[in-house]
Formats: sequence, structure tokens, C-alpha cells
Amino acid sequence: MARSAEAGVLGWFVEPARAARAVRALRAAGFLDVRAAMPAPFPAVIAALGRPRSRVGFGVFVGTVTGVVAGYALCAATSADWALVTGGKPILSWPAFTVIAFEVAVLVGGLTTHAILAVETAWARARHRVPLRGRSASLDRIGIFAVGEAGAAEKVLRTEGAEEVERVD
Repeated sequence: MARSAEAGVLGWFVEPARAARAVRALRAAGFLDVRAAMPAPFPAVIAALGRPRSRVGFGVFVGTVTGVVAGYALCAATSADWALVTGGKPILSWPAFTVIAFEVAVLVGGLTTHAILAVETAWARARHRVPLRGRSASLDRIGIFAVGEAGAAEKVLRTEGAEEVERVD
């Protein structure tokens, strides 16, 4: 098994409220680098970690607007290039193009979301690694990892109700 590059203490919690209290207590005790591995994005734990709001939503918005513009442009260019006889109706009929623009917006917005999430997830995992040591926090437990002096962190985690506490060297 590969050794972790950072030493600290890993505490396991079942309840998100206790994990959030532990994170706040660790930060109050002077631990600046506190990380969490959890099966779901529990709002209390995320708020306690003090992480900034994700910028994924803005990227998705930009991708979706780009899709709408591309959808209308595709329809307009196709209609202008293939000048069909429309029986006196306008060739560029914007209401008819809305369905295509919507579908392209969903397609481009979805692809943008997928790409942004893939990049953000890989980047976050590389920077905020929690050494799980063969365990998975994806089932029923929340792992709180504090980088730094093990004795003080271990005491705080036990005081806040961690079910298990282990030192990571």
C-alpha cells in the first residue's frame, strides 16, 4: 500500500451533524486543512468545511446559452441556404426554430456539464485527497481527515463522537 504524502488523523462518523461539528471544532482548534469524504453532499458538512460555492453552474449556463444560439444559427443558416418555397410565409420562421434551438441547448448544455464535472472532479480529488486506506466512504460513513499534529486532532475527533479514529502517516 502506498504511503500518504500527508500525515494527519482520519475520523469516521455516521451522522452528518456530528461530522459537521467535528469539522468546526477542528478548524477552531487551528487545523486549516480539514477534508471530508462522504457518500452524499451533506450541506451541514460542506458548510462547515467552508468551501466556496461551485462555479459549475455558471459554466453550464454559458454552455446552454451557446447551445441556444447555435440551434437558432443552424436553423437560420439551413433555411437561408435551402431557399424552399414556403407559400408566402417567411423563410426565417423563428417560432418553428425554437424546438431545434431547445434541443441543441439541452445537448450542448449537457455535454458542457459532463466536461466541467469531469475536470472539476479530477482536479478536486488530486488536491483534496482523503486517505481512506482501502475503505469506501460511499456507503454509510463520513470520513473527516485533518492534516497536522495527530494528538490534538485525535482528541477533538473523539470528543465530537467519531466512531473510529486512526492516525495516517
